[in-house]
Amino acid sequence: MSKTILVTGAAGFIGAFLSKALLEEGHTVIGIDNLNDYYDVNLKHERLKALEPEENFTFIKLDLADKEAVDELFEQNRPEIVVNLAAQAGALDKGGEIFVLDMGEPV
Repeated sequence: MSKTILVTGAAGFIGAFLSKALLEEGHTVIGIDNLNDYYDVNLKHERLKALEPEENFTFIKLDLADKEAVDELFEQNRPEIVVNLAAQAGALDKGGEIFVLDMGEPV
């Protein structure tokens, strides 16, 4: 049975290949990524370019730290499954400070 699956980090290596595999199995995939520049953004765009021709693939540029945008995404798309592969590569930001993402209070 086909499902609507949300894949976070869809422009990353694992996210893009998982999205492709899910599409090949007949699922609808909503891929999100913030496309940050921690590493070469061109690699991310190339991975997304390979997914764009897929009829059941939708890409949304979105930062998971934007709670309102995430809420709207879920309200409009109602994914049945979420695969969270979004991550900040590296433990330090470019200035050598520890990177902390504040997602607010747990629900």
